[in-house]
Amino acid sequence: MKKSSSLIGGGVFALIGLIMAAVSWNFYKSDKAFMNKSISAIGTVVRWDYMRSTRGETTFYPVIAFETAEGQKIEFRNGVGTTRRKGSYQEGERVKVRYETQNPTNAKIAGFWELWGLTVILGGFGLVFIGAGLKIAFS
Repeated sequence: MKKSSSLIGGGVFALIGLIMAAVSWNFYKSDKAFMNKSISAIGTVVRWDYMRSTRGETTFYPVIAFETAEGQKIEFRNGVGTTRRKGSYQEGERVKVRYETQNPTNAKIAGFWELWGLTVILGGFGLVFIGAGLKIAFS
């Protein structure tokens, strides 16, 4: 009886890990496609926007202004936020950005976590869940 419950429990963990890994792979493909069709520019943090959750928690997002290679002025809110008001960036700080040449408003700060963070986190958790599931199932 114990062996079958371990096999089922381990299988569930491994399945959750496989789902996380599959989602991570899709994020990787999307991130890689963005990198292939985007170019670099230097932007400036012009302000911080914030959003409040329904639980009352506040997340702050840096707003970046930059100029495209064609001279078009663009301003965007970075997709990665922080719960700390000043976060990793200060107003007036110059940052490297990547933007799509065909759609310059699709831009991101060119930091590792901004570009690859979700892929790495989901992939890492997926591998941990797969490993734990296999250990549970076959121990």
